[in-house]
This record gives sequence, structure tokens and C-alpha cells, in this order.
Amino acid sequence: MKNVLWLAVFCVGCGVQEAVLDEGELSDVQAVADAPLLGADGKDAAERGCQVVLRSLERGPAVCSAGVCWWSWTGLMDVSSQAVAEGARPRALFKNLDAARWSSVSGTKTTGAPAGYVRYRFKLAKDTLRDGMSATAYTRANVQVAPFLLTSTGARLFDHNRVPVDLDAYVLDNAGGWRIGDDAAICGGDAVVGRSLDFQNGFRTQQRGAMVAGQPVTITYGLERLPNCRATHNGFPAWDLRAFVRFNPSGTIVDGSVRGFDAPNGVPSASGAKSVPLDVNIPRGTTSMEVWFQNSSGAGSQCEAWDSNLGANYRFPVSAASPARVEWVGNPGSSFTRACGRQDGAPAVETMDSYIWTRTCAFVEVDVYVPGLTDSGDTQAGAIFAQAEAKLDGVIQPVSDLVFMGRFGNNYRFHYEVPKSALYYGPKWQTFDYGFRFSTDGRVWKREVTRQILRDATFCNTAWPSGC
Repeated sequence: MKNVLWLAVFCVGCGVQEAVLDEGELSDVQAVADAPLLGADGKDAAERGCQVVLRSLERGPAVCSAGVCWWSWTGLMDVSSQAVAEGARPRALFKNLDAARWSSVSGTKTTGAPAGYVRYRFKLAKDTLRDGMSATAYTRANVQVAPFLLTSTGARLFDHNRVPVDLDAYVLDNAGGWRIGDDAAICGGDAVVGRSLDFQNGFRTQQRGAMVAGQPVTITYGLERLPNCRATHNGFPAWDLRAFVRFNPSGTIVDGSVRGFDAPNGVPSASGAKSVPLDVNIPRGTTSMEVWFQNSSGAGSQCEAWDSNLGANYRFPVSAASPARVEWVGNPGSSFTRACGRQDGAPAVETMDSYIWTRTCAFVEVDVYVPGLTDSGDTQAGAIFAQAEAKLDGVIQPVSDLVFMGRFGNNYRFHYEVPKSALYYGPKWQTFDYGFRFSTDGRVWKREVTRQILRDATFCNTAWPSGC
């Protein structure tokens, strides 16, 4: 951070005297604190993974104390829900250009955070800039601000999601209008995942989230489930594939097409059929819904084909409200052996070698508890969004669905198969990081720990361009 290297030397050995606030207290309690010692003591680090991010700093009225009036600012910072659950707490260091020491303030919870975050408010109200200085003094003056997370281990993770250089800080100055505005492109939070029913090729059905009255649901369909009755007219596709949804007890039926066509130059291509989603809203008062599909040939043909679960229709319960939030994730189990039996625990780090690739299982399972859902007698396999998040050498991969294994005690169990084939036939790699997240509304997520797989030199595809 700018102008802090000499302070880092000056403050080595200084005790951190931070004010720790209980919920509900104002966040204007201020204390002296050590300068950021990024890379110097092993405890301070730059955080660029959106675990803590300053949203805004806005100037407020001057605050006077003991005959001295100071300019004040109110700031908002967001902290990942996972970091809060792990015991991390938000703080902010600040100092003006002429100050010899950094000051620290704490934050208190407030509203307005995006999904996956908890928002905190903090206030700078003393030792900032004296009110009434000359215009020339204000032109050269500034206040540096360094938001950070104080972890349960005592480490400090400084927000560098908008500050690229490790030894820089956010700066309030005349050129910037004495404010720091929000940047919506930075750390936007978890994207909201909608409830969906995915009727996949191979006659598999994937439900994501509980069906809730008054809420929308997206239906997608694998066109190869009904491959017949597809006529053309003058070389153009004439057939249609429609989804029908009946809501009970009203009996109301809605329908819509779930097929589309690639249309180069605006002309539909008979060979370019593709699945398109159908969005429907579940009426209030609905307690269950049925879904079925019809493929009609068109072009004067009477050919029809149906996908209706052998005439019984695909049926889904509908709740009046979303289930409670996920309260607990744990009890991991795994297997990286030839026996393929689940063993308690899951390795934080596993090495993928040629033996695991060719001869063993590679899976991890975890249990999830949702009050009133997983401990009820009515098992609803798709009521929980259960997904795996992964990074390959730091590059974010598409999320994938976990496999529901059933109810175990008062919990649901979900299974993750390590993608051995994708790791072999994809690009050459060194590290594969993966973790699991769970939600009942697609907005608020409960995450388990992140685990890692390292590639052993014996795990090698000779077709990799760079070799092994």
C-alpha cells in the first residue's frame, strides 16, 4: 500500500489494539492498529478472491470532538457468507497523509448484500481530515483506506479486488471527489439459480430446487427422447415438440414449444434442431404439477409421439413456500481405492496418478441437513440445489450437479464423481480444486470446504501438446 513500507518497519512489534464490536453496536469505535505487513510476517495477505470487497465510501457531515472537527465517511463492505461462517470479521484500516499511525474501525451488519454475501457498515469519524483546512491543504491531502478480514487465526486478508498493487490502498482525495463509488462489475455475488426441471436424453430427469407455488420454473427437454415424427415441408422443418403442464388442484394446463432451429441467414435448418427452455409460473394454491410432452410431425402428417411416463405423467409436489435454508453440511465420505466402498472422511489433498486413473474409484460424498425437509418422512430428491464448483489451474469450470444418494438419518446425501476422463482428455493441468454448495432457493448458498487434486507425473496423456 502506498507510503506504508516505512510504517511497516516502524510498527513491527506494535500490538494491535482493535475494537471488537458486538452485534447492534455502532461501528465508530476506533483504535490504533499495525500497518499492513503484506508478505512480511506471514499473517497479512492480499485477498483477490471476493471474500471481502469495499462497495462504497461516501462523505458525511463533519464530526466534532474535544473542539476538533473531522470530516467523516460511511463505508459499505461485503464479506462472503462462507468467510463469516468460518469466523472472519470485517475491519478497515485508514490514515491521512500526515498521520504517523494507522487507525482501525470495525463494521456492523446491515442489509442490501448480493446473494452469497453479508454486508457491513463502518464509519471513519476521527483522525481523517480536519474541517476548515485551506483549499491548498485539501488539494494535497488524502485518506488511505484498507478494508480487511480478521480471520479466526489472527491473519488479516486485505481487500485487493479493486486495488491491483499489493502495496496500494483505496484513496480518498480531491481528484476523486472524496468518495469511492460502487463497481457492479466487481464481486457481484452468486448468480441466482432458477428452479428447473431438466428432462435429459437417456430418460433421466434432473430437478433443481423445490417447486413452489407463485414461483417460476424452467423446463428443458432432450430432443432425442422423442426422435420420430419429424416431417419437413419444402425442405423446411414442420414438426414441433411441446411440453404440457397441469397444475393441481385447479386442473389448469399450459403448454409451449421446447424445440427451436438454427436459422443461418434467417432460414430454419432441418438439421439444426435444438432444445429451447420453456418458462412457466406455478399458480398460487397449486399443490402438485404434472408434465408430459408431445412430438407432432406437421406437414399434414398425423404422426404423433408422446413422452408421458407411460401414461402416468411426470409428477412433482409443489410447496406453498420455499423450504428452510440449508443449516448444516458435513459428514464427508469418499473412496480413492479399488474397493470403491465409502470410507469416513475425505482427503483435503489427493494426488491423481495413473493407478487412480485406471484402477480405483474417485468420489466424495457429503450430507446436508435442512430443517423440515431432510428430517421429514417425504423424501424430495430435487428440493435442494446441490452443485460442485471447480477450478482447473485457477480457471473456473462450469458448475455440475451432485447425485442424490438418498436419506441417511435426518440428512440427504449427495455424491460427487471426480471427473477423471475430463482431466485426462482435457488440457494438461497441475491442480484441480473443487467444492460443494447447497441452497433451497437458488440465492443463499451453504458451502462445504474446498478440496484439491494434484496431478502426478504418471497421470499423463501423450496427446497433450506440451507433453507430460
